[in-house]
Amino acid sequence: MKDYNSPIYDEQRETINKYRSKKNSWDRIKFGLGDTEEDLEKFLQMQEMLNCWEITPEDWKNIVRLEKEGEEKRLRISDAEKSSIIGNTDNVNDITIPLAKASCWQKYRRYLIDKQRFLPEDVRSIQDSSYRILKRLNSDTKGTAVKGLVVGNVQSGKTANMAALMAMAADYGWNMIIVLSGTIENLRIQTLERLLGDLNREGCNLSWYGISHPSKKCPIEDKAQNLSFEKGNNNRYLTVCLKNSTRLKNLVQWLHEDKKSADMMKILVIDDESDQAGINTKDVDKEERTRISELITNLVANRDETGSETKDCFAAMNYIGYTATPYANVLNEAGEDSLYPRDFISTLQVSKTYFGPQQIYGDRNNSGYPGLDIVRQISPEEVFEIKDIHDGLDSNMPDGMDKAVCWFLCCVAAQRAFGYRKPVSMLIHTSQMQKHHEQIHKLVKKWFEQGTESILGKCRDVWDLEKGQFTKEDLFRDYPEFATSKDEVYDYPEYSVIEPFLKELLSFGTNNIKLSEEGTFQYSKGIHICVDDSKNKGVRDDGTHMRLVYPGKSANLDFASAFIVIGGATLSRGLTIEGLVSTYFLRSTKQGDTLMQMGRWFGYRRGYELLQRIWLTDNALNQFKFLADMDSELRAYISQMEMFDKSPSDYAVVIKQ
Repeated sequence: MKDYNSPIYDEQRETINKYRSKKNSWDRIKFGLGDTEEDLEKFLQMQEMLNCWEITPEDWKNIVRLEKEGEEKRLRISDAEKSSIIGNTDNVNDITIPLAKASCWQKYRRYLIDKQRFLPEDVRSIQDSSYRILKRLNSDTKGTAVKGLVVGNVQSGKTANMAALMAMAADYGWNMIIVLSGTIENLRIQTLERLLGDLNREGCNLSWYGISHPSKKCPIEDKAQNLSFEKGNNNRYLTVCLKNSTRLKNLVQWLHEDKKSADMMKILVIDDESDQAGINTKDVDKEERTRISELITNLVANRDETGSETKDCFAAMNYIGYTATPYANVLNEAGEDSLYPRDFISTLQVSKTYFGPQQIYGDRNNSGYPGLDIVRQISPEEVFEIKDIHDGLDSNMPDGMDKAVCWFLCCVAAQRAFGYRKPVSMLIHTSQMQKHHEQIHKLVKKWFEQGTESILGKCRDVWDLEKGQFTKEDLFRDYPEFATSKDEVYDYPEYSVIEPFLKELLSFGTNNIKLSEEGTFQYSKGIHICVDDSKNKGVRDDGTHMRLVYPGKSANLDFASAFIVIGGATLSRGLTIEGLVSTYFLRSTKQGDTLMQMGRWFGYRRGYELLQRIWLTDNALNQFKFLADMDSELRAYISQMEMFDKSPSDYAVVIKQ
């Protein structure tokens, strides 16, 4: 049977999607917008002459059938999980999905499927949600900017959705893309390089150029007056700017330096993690504003860095905030001169291969959904033991952490037995304080001194216990919509299979990442212990690097590298812990958005679906369960409000207290 999911049928699928977007029924599409087999024959003959199609009526019907089934499957997704948008349809433009093969969106779409191995239904979801946002943008805003908010999920591949919107917008003439990104320079550089690499695809009819540090003093080739913003030009420009007062001031100055260039700029501002740094935390009743919030607001309102009004500046200005924790964005100031998403609020659809709050902790709003049995409790007594360790009064590893480390070691051995070559990690997050990180580092190092036989005995007990407590059958029973087939999920090997790999792992011992004389990072077959906090910067005198750096492709490792990561604030946002299988998490906070962002264990777990375990205190577990309910209710509310055809200026979003 022919593979109708093959890229050779992309043109037919695009035609079908175009017809559906114009509200044609599936029956009419099946007959080539006609009613009979004769109509279909005429339609295919016309397509053969105009577009060189070489398909039979049976081929066309099969492609239509598969597209119809895909649409029906998406429609069955619950309201809490589907892509929804609140916004007045009076403000929707007439833009359609870019279909040309050389368009930026179509090139990026193929890249996601062919190179990044995204599932076709996930790419369709990205396309649908990005297109709905694109329809809300305005390419002529000589006056008031468009302001919107996109609610994603923690560790859910938000960057792909942002890049998709950039690609579609670029196809329709937006020529200056500004990404506001956190407060960490290394992550800013990574984001810029990744986006340029993703969007600059071979054969694309657009060319992307990165501007590293836009300012009055930037290199002459990066000056706005020397760039090409005129209508019809195929150049697109991207900068990623830290939410730092100096960087933002420099960016605003750069944008306004040359009025001729500014007048031609169609700007799309994407505020990544928009609930961070840019929120105005001062007294809004007194019209006070934090400096960073003021600068971002000035940028979006077409004012210069001093706050002075500028006349008819920029051809278009659109501001879209992206966040997984939107509480501050919608509960904060909502005035005209603010970043409140008055035009629209959109949610991104959750993939059926994503492990999020509802999958892990259950959903009390969705009766009968218990969550996955992968969370283990840290006892109150153990909390006091950790406190003594932080204070240097105890050097013995508590029982829960002991099991968490053993589980991590077993998972590394199992992945090596499977031939897995990507990193495998454990996260230990007990405190925000750097001196406490040092004590935990000493504790972990000392634990490995107990001897191989003792560790092997503990690992056997933990492995046998855990693989019986959460099975493959449990996964598919408790996550019935999981999109991966049972045959694709590795089951637990017997302990006898992983023991040789455990022995090899332990024989190499623990070490820190080392820097070679050539300036490259070196990785061993042992356990790399990383202390990732702001105190540990650069390479130490002994040539070791304490912070987390995963091996790149150039390392060409033929084994799964192992990392135990100890840290605090740097692990709370932006940083992905690769291959995370074991988490020991003691911290708690009264801020829901902060706690949710600490959940580095949310995300996609292809290749190790059964291996993830989380050790939490009872208090933290209850908080995460509450947040899972709150997140579910928020998405359901946005979905329900969509039918009223009102904007967020008319209806405030309700959030559970």
